[in-house]
Amino acid sequence: RLAAQYLEGQGYRVVARNVRLPPWGEIDLVAERDGTLALVEVRVRRGQAFGGALGSITPAKRARMLRTALAYLVALGDAAPPARIDVVAVTLDRLGRLMRIEHVINAVEAE
Repeated sequence: RLAAQYLEGQGYRVVARNVRLPPWGEIDLVAERDGTLALVEVRVRRGQAFGGALGSITPAKRARMLRTALAYLVALGDAAPPARIDVVAVTLDRLGRLMRIEHVINAVEAE
């Protein structure tokens, strides 16, 4: 919810949430701005232990994100607009209060 609100405040329109694409995975948010889709992975952590929210994205997770994004775009077919994979990292304090939101644009790229 916090990530979607943040993106909307930045001028994005959230077009889908929790898009499941078995067996590849799930896209937390699909948002659009200026004709480009942002396929968004949302990471929430309390504090910065173990690298915080951004540090929780392993190489294996990046690979799953890429496969899932490609499956989503293939499902859209020829109607697929330009797209990228973003990450929104939400950091909460020990009591669950928002400390910081970071939006990493184009966080995962195909090699």
